[in-house]
Amino acid sequence: MYCYRTIKNKKETSTMIPISVCIITKNEAEHLEKCLEALKPYPFEIVIVDTGSTDNSKEIARKYTNKVFDFEWVKDFSAARNFSISRASHNMILVLDTDEFLLEFDFDQVQRLMAEHPKSVGLIKRLDYFEIDGERHCQTTIIDRLFNRKYYRYERPIHEILVPITNISTTSYNLPIVADHVGYVGSVEKLYEKSMRDIELLLPEIEKNPDEPYNYFQMAQSYLCMRNQEQAFEYFKMAMKRNPPPGEDYTRILVCNYGNILLDYNKAEEARSLLSFYDDYNDNADYLCMIGVMYLHLNQHLKALPELVKALSAPSRDSVESRVISYYIGYIYEVFGQKDIARQHYQKCGEFEPALEALQRMDG
Repeated sequence: MYCYRTIKNKKETSTMIPISVCIITKNEAEHLEKCLEALKPYPFEIVIVDTGSTDNSKEIARKYTNKVFDFEWVKDFSAARNFSISRASHNMILVLDTDEFLLEFDFDQVQRLMAEHPKSVGLIKRLDYFEIDGERHCQTTIIDRLFNRKYYRYERPIHEILVPITNISTTSYNLPIVADHVGYVGSVEKLYEKSMRDIELLLPEIEKNPDEPYNYFQMAQSYLCMRNQEQAFEYFKMAMKRNPPPGEDYTRILVCNYGNILLDYNKAEEARSLLSFYDDYNDNADYLCMIGVMYLHLNQHLKALPELVKALSAPSRDSVESRVISYYIGYIYEVFGQKDIARQHYQKCGEFEPALEALQRMDG
């Protein structure tokens, strides 16, 4: 599944800014091997911190680096992250998780951007894979992962964030780095175990900061990972009541997930309230698709169609697939009696089962 792309012109030079890749791990030997194998083409220092593995993770780690350390787990991801950073030889730190596999890395461009933004945080693109009804989907997330440890450290015991150490304003820049992430894919038992671990750490954070919407959002995401939509819905609702800031990436995902569950529960009238985010997210395919489907639930097909057409060409997209949008557009044209146009859109959906059923229905 993974095709690691190497970039030419990666030779070390006297002006190269050295990078330490810092990874914390526990009992993920299979993923760790893939993660480290993807780093081999690049002149990174690799730092591995093990928080209590009982498998052969440390043996695998030592095949790729001599900087393998133990850290006693204290239910605090930031503590483990900061420990790993303290064991690095270089100030520029790239943080990866064991289940993240470097897919693209333009070394020369990264070097140039680091030099131009010495006190800023570099953002990478992560492709989050997950499964719904046995089908694999992908959601794009932009996350901060490259920084100078002289200026930043991690805080929060879970879903840790970078905070300035010195009195500087945090700024960021986009990097030509892409990583696959398979942490949301696996057996029901494994996902349940991981989600319960996260929930255990999130609950005290909610008690300490009951008005912070982000923690409720992460609780909801954990329940979604466990396939518990009912509990996820309750926490999404609590997050929405706490006025999440539209400018945060998580808020867009929150709004879309909350809206889609409302529609699953046939609460389209309640979903209307999410139109208040239209000016913030009208360039995002997931949001526009959700709004279009909301209008469909309200039998307002003429309002639904332009939103879905906009969604097809929207410059921003998280997880919604073009075939899903095309299916809804085809459905609207079928309702309008324009079967030739409907058929064209259904045919764009490939092997998408609802579209195949629609074509069979129209040809029957």
